[in-house]
Amino acid sequence: MNTEKIFDENGKGFTRMFSMDKVEKVNPIEYFKNYEIEKTAILLRDLLNAKNPFLASLLGNDFFIKQAKKESTVFFEKFEQIEIHENFIKLLETTRKKDQIRLLKGLSLNPDQLMSLIFKSYESFGYLYSRYLFENLPNGLEGKKLPKLIQKHDDGTIEKVGETELKDGELKNIIEHRKIIVSNFFEKEDIWHCFFITYNSIGGKENYKNGQPHFHYISSSFEISKEEFIESMRTGNYRATSVHVDLISYR
Repeated sequence: MNTEKIFDENGKGFTRMFSMDKVEKVNPIEYFKNYEIEKTAILLRDLLNAKNPFLASLLGNDFFIKQAKKESTVFFEKFEQIEIHENFIKLLETTRKKDQIRLLKGLSLNPDQLMSLIFKSYESFGYLYSRYLFENLPNGLEGKKLPKLIQKHDDGTIEKVGETELKDGELKNIIEHRKIIVSNFFEKEDIWHCFFITYNSIGGKENYKNGQPHFHYISSSFEISKEEFIESMRTGNYRATSVHVDLISYR
């Protein structure tokens, strides 16, 4: 996990950023447990430091980690109670493309159900988890200095943090036309399944059910290697797939 504290331009506040652009073949339960504990410990220290910096300076990391472990227990217990459609479990048991397409027809997932599926795939079938994030910016930005943060408000105005040589209109263009893909892989030996989203697919900008946010699905049964598919995502021209799973409770 990478983290960075980015201070506002006026110096009165900050944004804590967390990122995990690449995760490869991990035990997802152990990985996300450690990730959540580490993230929570950092946030707890940030909160205490904002209220009482002297007290925060006296407390070591062990204190915040202990508190984070208590909070994370509740966080992970909820995923054990979440029900997911039985077809997602059957999906992990078949390597036939035709069956995979049939099983996913008409299904939906919310973010908590996806996490539950990730955990169950390891507990029940031994699938390891990988995650990749790829970002491709619009052409013409090579060598340009970008701000640390860019936010486009509902009225179209741009707020930024950090130095940049780009104008607000150019920054708005980046937000609206960048290509971002986030992929979740379930892997076991040479078998893999992948649920992935693009910012267009979750923003209702793809031609699917009048703007319904959705996951795309592809697997090792689609006659493409994992390496080939990853490369297609890296270039921004990912292998097309007509298999969609509605993403609900996202907005």
